[in-house]
Amino acid sequence: MLVKTLYVLLLIGTLSTPVAVAQQNSVLRGYILELDSGEPLQYVEIKNLNTGAAAESSADGSFSIAVQKNERLRFEYPGYRTDTLVVIEFDIKRIYMTPDGSSILIDEVQIQAMTDSRLQTEIKRAEEEGQFSEASQRRGGVRISPSRWFGKEGKQARRRYKLLLAEQDRRKVDARFTPEAIMALTPLKGEELDLYMTKYRPSTKFLSTADEADLRLYIMDTYAEFKDLTPEQRSKIKAPKDTT
Repeated sequence: MLVKTLYVLLLIGTLSTPVAVAQQNSVLRGYILELDSGEPLQYVEIKNLNTGAAAESSADGSFSIAVQKNERLRFEYPGYRTDTLVVIEFDIKRIYMTPDGSSILIDEVQIQAMTDSRLQTEIKRAEEEGQFSEASQRRGGVRISPSRWFGKEGKQARRRYKLLLAEQDRRKVDARFTPEAIMALTPLKGEELDLYMTKYRPSTKFLSTADEADLRLYIMDTYAEFKDLTPEQRSKIKAPKDTT
């Protein structure tokens, strides 16, 4: 009986090993990073060119996709060079993508997902692409370039620049005008806290010169105003909805 049981266990082990290996070799995992900064890239589209299977990288740049050995994957992201990879091994891959230098349209969701360093890089890039003039590489000095101003790429760059600056300002305000800072000075919470933060959100201009004492005074003064609002006035405040 013992011999028979041992034979069955050995048989199961022999059969399960190839299956486990096959499953392990049918999914490729890895990370997608920007070559220059090493920052992770989110929303990169990964496509298996043999089967059509597709995936997308996460906030930390990680991805996983179904693929077999010798099949080709394509990595594509606006503003970056499209790259392909023939899968030979199934160890964790690090894919580095290079900007292609073209002007791209970036939506607000993509901008909000950027790391701070990536945001700064994109701001500088959009500013340079949207300029009316450009530095001459051959003769030195500045060359006027109407095509950069009136052309499609220049307009796209200036639109990106405005969106990127708005996101930069939003992050500066969010870093200081926090629920914790407000709740430390007021009894506000829940919906009332959301309404207050929507109506009395300070400007980046104010915060650029305000120290912590100024911000505390601002919160207490505006809270006093908020308490005096009528129900009708409060109903007109459009608090942002959580879309997560």
